[in-house]
Amino acid sequence: MIGRVATKRKGASHALSTPTQARVAYAIGRLERAVRQRLGAITRGFGLTVAQYTALSVLHARGTLSNAQLARRSFVTPQAMNEILKAMVAAGMVSREPHARHGRIVEIRLTRKGERVLRRCDRAAGRVERAMLGELSKLARIRLHELLASCIQALERRGH
Repeated sequence: MIGRVATKRKGASHALSTPTQARVAYAIGRLERAVRQRLGAITRGFGLTVAQYTALSVLHARGTLSNAQLARRSFVTPQAMNEILKAMVAAGMVSREPHARHGRIVEIRLTRKGERVLRRCDRAAGRVERAMLGELSKLARIRLHELLASCIQALERRGH
């Protein structure tokens, strides 16, 4: 049992986590929450939510996307993405235009204002990442990224 210690109590075996050997999934969850809190504090300063910052980042990396594609890549439902986009369209950070050949598809793209906001927010987010990884060597950072990518691929291949 990795990350667990077995104890005996009245003849029964119980698996208990120890503080020094918590499950990897728990550690990843704690890290995700800590990063999300720090990013939330940063994005609020730019008038964004973390979900909006994520959507801007995805659009910057991928170019023009449909609502469904953007939702998938931003880890939200298409319905939630509609709400996220309403605020960003109103703020002039993204535009929505009908697809040239598919009438039901609306293409979403960054505006110049969205690119400017993203650049400024990215600089601040970079400081969070540097603080998080500051005690790791360059090689350890590369290896961490590789290991996380491998874990993601393993779960996505298995579908659970």
